[in-house]
Amino acid sequence: MRMIHAEPMNNRRLLANGALAMAAAALAFATPQPAHAERIFDADAGVVHDSNLTRAQNAADIRPDAAVTLAASLGEFYAPTGNDGLTFAAFARGASYRRYHGLNDLVLGVRAHARHKFGMGSEAPWLALSVVASHDDYRDTLRDSNRVEVRAEAGRRFTRALDGAAGIVFDRRYDNHGESLVPGIPGDVFNLRGFGGYARAGYAITDALYLGANVAVRRGDVESTAQQSLPIFLASSAIAEDPLFGGDLYAYRLRGTTWTGGVTASLALDDRSSLNLEYSDERTYAAYGNQYRSRIVRFVYAFRP
Repeated sequence: MRMIHAEPMNNRRLLANGALAMAAAALAFATPQPAHAERIFDADAGVVHDSNLTRAQNAADIRPDAAVTLAASLGEFYAPTGNDGLTFAAFARGASYRRYHGLNDLVLGVRAHARHKFGMGSEAPWLALSVVASHDDYRDTLRDSNRVEVRAEAGRRFTRALDGAAGIVFDRRYDNHGESLVPGIPGDVFNLRGFGGYARAGYAITDALYLGANVAVRRGDVESTAQQSLPIFLASSAIAEDPLFGGDLYAYRLRGTTWTGGVTASLALDDRSSLNLEYSDERTYAAYGNQYRSRIVRFVYAFRP
């Protein structure tokens, strides 16, 4: 049982492209579909706890919190050939935090996914490409942004129970909020980009229980919220006031390398739903001795009719 889940020139162009994609998706949903098309819908609800929302290094700056999450997507799946699959979908998700309400957000987006299998049978290797574009609307406007992610992944099933995959991903977050506090240093701390790779493997213990593990590395821009200090100032390429977490904290953009390791467990309740538990440990290292660690736990109920 698998877990059921999830550079334009400027923001205006990204929003226009996203609007056109959503309009095309809406038109496709409203018109009769050929026999080879399949309507897909999935939804999930869960809770998440992050031990270090501020991505800070010092204990005095670290802010943990938990949130309730909801997500849903609607799309179409096409099978042009027996070895190819195409998926186009629109999605929405949101989070409501227990303490830091400025992090409450609503995300609207579209995604396209193509998958090709090299041969017949369940153990044939496959290659997948995906593009995701979204707009993130936070209660705290400093974090409002648009995102684009491009991913390429290859994998295969090695036995009936064991499968694995590896891939590369480019992510871009567009933001023009935040006022400059220091001459020559911008305030758009959430204007981020990064590139990385990952690998994952899973094993079906039974027909209902699936366990997985994953590792990833990403090199690129990260955001940290902390008190003023010389090491983080020297490493920063953008700085802005960040009153969301209280105290005399500032948001910084800096270049770093993030290593992530995680484990997952998925229990199928029936053919349409599952309970999913995820744990991940993230560690970021940047110049001048800046580093942070975050532990994230997610528990999700997923449903696909």
